Amino acid sequence: MEKKRRILVVDDNPVNIRLIKTILEKEGYDTVSATDGPAAIETARAESPDLVLMDIFMGEMSGLDACRLIKEEKETGDIPVIFVTANTDDAVLQKAFESGGSDYVRKPINRVELISRIRSVLTQRMLVEKIVEHEKLQVVLEMAGAVCHEMNQPLQAVTWATELLLGEIPEEDHLFTAVRDITRNIEKIGTITRKLQGITRYKTMKYVGDMKIIDIERASSR
Repeated sequence: MEKKRRILVVDDNPVNIRLIKTILEKEGYDTVSATDGPAAIETARAESPDLVLMDIFMGEMSGLDACRLIKEEKETGDIPVIFVTANTDDAVLQKAFESGGSDYVRKPINRVELISRIRSVLTQRMLVEKIVEHEKLQVVLEMAGAVCHEMNQPLQAVTWATELLLGEIPEEDHLFTAVRDITRNIEKIGTITRKLQGITRYKTMKYVGDMKIIDIERASSR
C-alpha cells in the first residue's frame, strides 16, 4: 500500500491555510502547516514533507528566503517547493524559480490547478528518486560483484587448508579448537559473499554518526 504523501502548507493567513488543507485532505494528502518562514524551515526539518506549498509574501521572512534556506540544507534540500502567489509578474516568478521553486499556483486558489501541479511535481520527484535509487544499486552491485570475485578463490583455498588441518590434528589438541573456529568464521564469510551476490535492492542502515552502510540482510532478502 502506497504511503500518504505529506504536504507542508505555509501561509501567514490562517484562512488560506484552512482552505488549502481542506482541498488537500479531501484528495487524500496528509498536511502540516506553518505561518511564517522560520516555522516553515523548522517544520520541514521535523516532518520531512514530500512537498511544500509556500506563500511568497509573508512577514519578516519571505517565502523566497524560506525556500532558499530549505534548499540549502542537506536534510531538506530535495523537498520540492510550489509557490502560491497572487502576483505572477515575470520578475516575481523569476525570483521564485531562482530561489529553488519547482512551480507556482495562482491565488485565488483553483482546486483543479492546485492538485494538477502538486501531482506533476510529486511525479517528477518520484521519478528522480527512482533514478537515484537505480544508480546507487548499480554501484553496489558492481562493488559486490568485484568483492565476491576477489574473495571466492582465496576462501576456497583457506577452506581446503583448514579442512586438511582438522583431519591431521587430534581433537584433544588445543590447536584443533582454534582451527575449527577458523573454519566456522570462514563459513560465515562465505555466507556473507553469497548474500552480496544476492543483493537486489539498495537498503542502508545507520553505522556511526551520520554514516550509513549497506544493510546486506535487507538488500538481499526476497
